This record gives sequence, C-alpha cells and structure tokens, in this order.
Amino acid sequence: MDTNKLNNPGNKADSVAKEQISDIVVVGELNMDIIMDRVNRLPEIGKERIAKNMSITLGSSSAILASNASSLGLSVAFVGRVGNDLVGDQIKQILGGRGLDVTNIITSEKVQTGLTFIYTFENDRGMVTYPGAMEDLTIKDIDWKQVQASRHLHMSSYYLQKGIRPDCLELFKRAKALGLGTSLDTNWDPDEKWGDELFEILKYVDVFLPNDAEAKLISKKEHLDEALALLSSFGCTVVATCGSKGVTARTDDTVYHASAIRVTPVDAVGAGDSFNAGFLKNHVEGRDFESCLKMGIITGAYSTLKAGGTAAFEDMDSFHKFYDKAKSQITVTKNSAG
Repeated sequence: MDTNKLNNPGNKADSVAKEQISDIVVVGELNMDIIMDRVNRLPEIGKERIAKNMSITLGSSSAILASNASSLGLSVAFVGRVGNDLVGDQIKQILGGRGLDVTNIITSEKVQTGLTFIYTFENDRGMVTYPGAMEDLTIKDIDWKQVQASRHLHMSSYYLQKGIRPDCLELFKRAKALGLGTSLDTNWDPDEKWGDELFEILKYVDVFLPNDAEAKLISKKEHLDEALALLSSFGCTVVATCGSKGVTARTDDTVYHASAIRVTPVDAVGAGDSFNAGFLKNHVEGRDFESCLKMGIITGAYSTLKAGGTAAFEDMDSFHKFYDKAKSQITVTKNSAG
C-alpha cells in the first residue's frame, strides 16, 4: 500500500473539497444499550440473577464511534435507520445534540429501533441484540452527494447490517471512486460463518479494524501474524486491537506493535469503537501512523473510565488531561514482516 495514501486519505479535486460537509460519513447500525453491570453469576434459563449496577446508554458500534469522533473534533455525518418509536427519537436527539449531521437517519415504519442487552460478569461480557431497523438499511438509502462531500467513509458491524451487506462491495467501490478514504470494522459475526466474500471488499478498504479474535476467524488462521499477513495482502492496512496486550498492525511488509495503557476500567463496552474513533481522527487529519495508533489507544482506554461507550467523552477537559499523561506511556515498535 502507498503510505502517502495513509497519511493523506481521501484526496480529491478542489471543486469537491469546497463543498465538503463532513470529515467522515458513517454508514451504520443504531440502537440503545441496556447494561447490567457485574452480574453475580452467569445467566441461565429459568434462573434470576442480580446486577450491581444498571445503565441505559447510546449503543451500537457505529454510533459510539461517530459520537466520540465528533467529540474529538471531526465533523461527522451518519447514515442509518431507526424505528418510529421513542428509542429512535432519543438516538437522533443524542447524536444531533453532539453535533452530528443526522439528516440521513431514516425512520422505518415496519420495525422498531434496535436494542442490545449487555451483561458484564467478572472480566467478560455477553450481549443479546434485537437488530430491528438496522437490518432495513440498504444501499438505496445512501445519499451519494453527502458521501462525495465527505473525506472518509466508515462502516461498522458489517455482519449485523443484513440489508446493506450484499451491496458493501459496491458501497466501498463507489466511495473509493469518489476519492474517499475508507475504513471497516466488521465486529462479531453472530452466525459465526465468517464468509470469504469479505476479501473482495478489503481491496477497496484503506484501514481494516478487527480485534485479534475476529482477524483470526475471518482469515481462518490460528496465529495473529498469519492473519495480518493474509488480510493485508488484499491491499489494506490491518489494525488489530488485542485488549490488554495493546495493538498489532500491518501495512505492506511492516508490522507495528503498540503497548496498552493500564487503567482501572469501569466499563469496557465500546472501548474498541472508541479506539477506532481516535485512530480515525488522526488518520483523517493526515497524521503519521504511529500517532494514529497512540490516539486510538488513548481514546479506547479513556472510554472505559465511565459506563457506556460515550459517557467519558462528555468531559473533554478531562480527556485532554488524560491524553497529556498517557501519550508518553505508549511504546510503538516497528519491524519488517520478513
């Protein structure tokens, strides 16, 4: 991959740049999260469990990324669907209140807005999602004028978005033809099929953002280094988050490893999406790759300090103080893949 493309994503003609309305357009799913925190025992059919805390917050990988990217200073437009219900109205109100362009969030009359139930147990969590309107979004809902007027297109939750999934190849092809930078985070495949159709899409993706488990399952490789080698062979830069082990990335024949930051987390929900928001903030602004990794790690860690994926970013003064202390704690190494 041409590293100039990494540092200058979405180059396009001046005539389009003058009409720019957003730094990034997010095509994604929308739902609220109900979080049952610190359940005393794992759920079982027919048995009741007790949670230590409960919160209701903005959910969905796409919305968390979009909201936090906006808090970090990017102008963000969102393309998605909600139902004609109170939850859908609340999502639009929250995102609009955080400065996002919500004019292309469409209301579905057939189904309700998506909802995810999350429970945390010890150091892990489980989720149950009602997809609802997120499965109604199709490529026909895309406003291509809005896409053309953006610098970068991002998609999260590829596997959950069954309406637009068959046309994702066309979506990314057209975005690249319009001169946009592109990024993709598939998240988990609920059907656990991990089909090979994704490989063709990756040819039109600049930055692929799985976690380490997803990278290995998508590539069908046992070891992360093998997974990164295969996935990057399609021409994308692969950035795999590895929890407490930090981040491992590969672009062309160069492998990067960035260390994690030690924090005492309140809630890890949305940490990966917050990493993506921080990484893309620096990437879209054309900063060097190491700074993108560091920004992603800092935003991912910071997001865990409050419950829900976006609550921490309501206090940006605290974020900037956290950033100033944390940036020197991250070590980035770079090696040839051999």
